[in-house]
Amino acid sequence: MSHKIAIPIAILVALLGGMEIMSRTIALLFVILVVLLYVWKIRSRTTAILLAILVVQLGVWGLLSTDPHRVTEKENFITSDTGDVDYIHIKNKDGEITLKRVGEQWRISEPYNYPANPSYTATLLKKLSDLKYESLITTKKDKYEDYEVGGEEAAYVEIGKEGGTIDKFYCGKPSKNYSHTYMRLEDSKEVWLVCGTPRSSFTRKPKDWRDKKILKLDKTMIERVLLKFSDETVELMRNISSPMNDTTLVKADTSWTIIPKRGKPFKPADKVMNRVKNTLGRMNATDFLVAGIDSIPSFAKPDLIVEAFLEGNQKEIIEFIPQPDVDSKWLVRKNNDEKTIYVVYKSSYNNLAKRAKDFKEEDEG
Repeated sequence: MSHKIAIPIAILVALLGGMEIMSRTIALLFVILVVLLYVWKIRSRTTAILLAILVVQLGVWGLLSTDPHRVTEKENFITSDTGDVDYIHIKNKDGEITLKRVGEQWRISEPYNYPANPSYTATLLKKLSDLKYESLITTKKDKYEDYEVGGEEAAYVEIGKEGGTIDKFYCGKPSKNYSHTYMRLEDSKEVWLVCGTPRSSFTRKPKDWRDKKILKLDKTMIERVLLKFSDETVELMRNISSPMNDTTLVKADTSWTIIPKRGKPFKPADKVMNRVKNTLGRMNATDFLVAGIDSIPSFAKPDLIVEAFLEGNQKEIIEFIPQPDVDSKWLVRKNNDEKTIYVVYKSSYNNLAKRAKDFKEEDEG
């Protein structure tokens, strides 16, 4: 008769292994209660002894399978309210960077003064708000480097509100399944496994935090463009024909005219003109050259100067020179700012480096 109950209990033991600690404990107590009631009713002394041994084994298994360091109610890892955070400092093997929020915008204050990438800051704050304590891993200092919460691979972070609460911690390596991260508070010996994966935000190179936006112009506001080469200047002029009735909601028709250095003005090919406007509407860098670290070539004789004139007396100037020893990249300087040199793909240059003949329709010759 003993096998009739021993087999179902063995199956229950296997199922209990996949349960969370609280539900596992409740289920285990229920199984023990059922077994005790069964033992009380049966008459076979041998069966009773076997079932009693099984109950003891279940109890021992229940105690050993409970992780004393696992939290049942997960608490936030950081105490700062990410909605109020206005200060972030990160130190990793590639350098240090400090970001501060000015109004609604984030700016890098060290090692240079520059707008921060808004997507990166938003992602970082979202990841931080999701961090929850999971399990205490160790308090042994000689294990810090194993989990990368100490030593060269550790990322040290300060985040909070200037003049208020500042959380300080070390961000270590991710777990094997990349769903958790090993972390340690600065003033603590405890290494915790934390829910969340913020590691990529804290190991980014300082210069990669800069906003890579070079141009983001409203194309409908561009009135005139000059494309200046060493031997030719091409003028692009916008023409607006007003609606017959200004009280209607009919949008004014817009066309463009190419005014070459020599020859008569003409209407540009739509495909080429759209490529110029789209590039002026949005141009992003792939990288930056840092003064004092990188060798910066002279912009004394740029291959191309683009001057864009917008409504409201706004003007943007960008200059292009090829990046030495890199065929696929060009360097860009904006508004004569010598401190910030952008690296762009050659396609950005090609989209704007259009001479007058390039704007003609294919069948014009």
